Amino acid sequence: MTHRQAAPALSVSAAFAQPSVAFLYRLYISLGLFLLMLFLLTFHYSEVGFFILVLISAVFCADIFVRSAWQDLWRGKIGFPLLVSVAVYSGFLYSVLHTFLSTAMFGPVEELYLYISLFVTLSLWVQYRRVKKTERVNIYIKKIDDFLPKSGRKRQADAIRMVFAGELKPGDEILVKPGERFACDGTILEGKTSVDEQLITGSVVPTYKQPGSTVYAGTVNKSAEVWVQVVKPLLSSALMNVVNCVQQCEIRRGKFTSSLDRQSKWTLLGVILVAVGQYAWTMYQHGVGVWAQEMGVLLVMLSACAPLALLFAESFPLFFACRFAASKGIKIQNHYALGLLPACDVVFFDKTGTLTKGCLSVQEVKAASSKAERTLLEVLATLSQREEDVLSKSLFAYTRQKRVSPKKVEMLEMFPGLGVRAVGEKRKMLVGRVQWMEEQGVKIPSDVAQSAQTVICVARDEVYLGYVTLADALRPGAAETIDFLKKKGKEVFLLSGDNEPVVAQVAKQVGIEKFNANVLPQTKAEIITNLRALNKKTVMVGDGFNDIVALLNADAGIAYSSANNVYANWVDILIYRRDLGPLAELFKLQAKIRYISCVNALVAFLFSVVWVEFLFSRLPQVSDWRWIMGGSLTILLLIFLNSMRLLK
Repeated sequence: MTHRQAAPALSVSAAFAQPSVAFLYRLYISLGLFLLMLFLLTFHYSEVGFFILVLISAVFCADIFVRSAWQDLWRGKIGFPLLVSVAVYSGFLYSVLHTFLSTAMFGPVEELYLYISLFVTLSLWVQYRRVKKTERVNIYIKKIDDFLPKSGRKRQADAIRMVFAGELKPGDEILVKPGERFACDGTILEGKTSVDEQLITGSVVPTYKQPGSTVYAGTVNKSAEVWVQVVKPLLSSALMNVVNCVQQCEIRRGKFTSSLDRQSKWTLLGVILVAVGQYAWTMYQHGVGVWAQEMGVLLVMLSACAPLALLFAESFPLFFACRFAASKGIKIQNHYALGLLPACDVVFFDKTGTLTKGCLSVQEVKAASSKAERTLLEVLATLSQREEDVLSKSLFAYTRQKRVSPKKVEMLEMFPGLGVRAVGEKRKMLVGRVQWMEEQGVKIPSDVAQSAQTVICVARDEVYLGYVTLADALRPGAAETIDFLKKKGKEVFLLSGDNEPVVAQVAKQVGIEKFNANVLPQTKAEIITNLRALNKKTVMVGDGFNDIVALLNADAGIAYSSANNVYANWVDILIYRRDLGPLAELFKLQAKIRYISCVNALVAFLFSVVWVEFLFSRLPQVSDWRWIMGGSLTILLLIFLNSMRLLK
């Protein structure tokens, strides 16, 4: 897979403009040089030999940090590359002067060659991982072709010819059989059917279509043959708009700023102040006449006080946080998107499969009388036993749960999207929607049609037995999560392709005041893009292919995993659980990550300064490189242990 690396946003370090492979091959070279230096320690080695190895590392490995730091400074930014450059080249200059000058530089250690080599190696490893996680990827994955219709049956004179979907033009008439995808956006000319529009609207309930109804490319004809007049060719269809947006959209990870850059900025400023202070104090004690020799104090402080452990002040907490989240059914694929959650202004929710479970279930059975309830269930079981649509499966599953057995039928007739009529045991049975039942001569009470849920009426021998309501039940914790977000000061919007009464009811149940219904995928993305243009930070929570454009257009995308997981690698955070609780958990987890990262950075800086000051206190006895390495690795261990608290 190929990808194009774009220039980073102004708030991002210039290091992110470099491809990850640039850091990777430098990492291999630097690691090889460091291991060679460790090997030479077992023999009688010369400082000149170490100088040559570290010179190679500084010129051919650390150069990428110098170039990035210069670009950052040109844009008025101080970040991680500048900290690494100052630490590495200050230590290298001190070691070189100490090695080649006849008069030794004033400082607490003989040289910093091994420390510098390790610093370069670990810095490259950390930056490689950071860039790898934020690289733009080519979103177009070949599997997306599975959603596109391949062909259609075009009417030509008195014949029907199979043609490629892309060849169809406005005005053409096509035949679509049950189980096939519509090849283009169009209008029903002949026939009635039910259509699965979940790909476009997200609704799990098939939509009834009759002459004059609009159908969308990629949706599935469920029930009967229909003739469709093409209104828009495939390349201009609603589905193709989604595909084009997915192809053009890029995961906006480049705009996220890492806490490591912020910590590096303040750490570098602190290091400079400490180094200049120590240098001034040393000259005050020994006089300014030896300022050149005592320059070693400044160089050592700039190098050794930039803590090696700071490289992992953020990495360790993120590592353990991801492990903890994974144990809770949450996969964090973009750490920087996680860091955006506390700062977001607006949280968008999809309805079907996100706030709700994404599958219909019986909510209420209302019989006309207590004696009619058993008969009502028997008719439901009988007429739903052979059908494969979502409604029939839900009804039959409910009757089985109630231990109701279906009766034998002599004749069964289905009316797509409307109802089912059957004859069994010399009785006429009807199950269907309110309007259709009235057309069949069944008198339905006026209050039945008022429900916003899906209502299925039942009758036998034209006598009304009652009705059943089906709905997509809310995920556990939905209302509590919305309340949590509101208390955090976040605006919450509900965006759904479902009809307005259903969306309004769900919004009311969970406490969302602002919602949009009948929204197509591209419109969802446009709403989010418009808010982002107003400098609003947005988070989108969705679940399916119809949400992918909105998920990619938002600053952070969170998706509930489903059977249709073609989008899994494109979103920032993937949730495998059935409840809505993970959203609140993510906010709390990010707060802990930020706290522990800041503590790590503070501990790394303070302990490094204290350790170097301790080495200065041992003068005129000069310590060897083991003191610096031992102190740095000890501080690194403290950072590691502190970060492990996130596993709890």
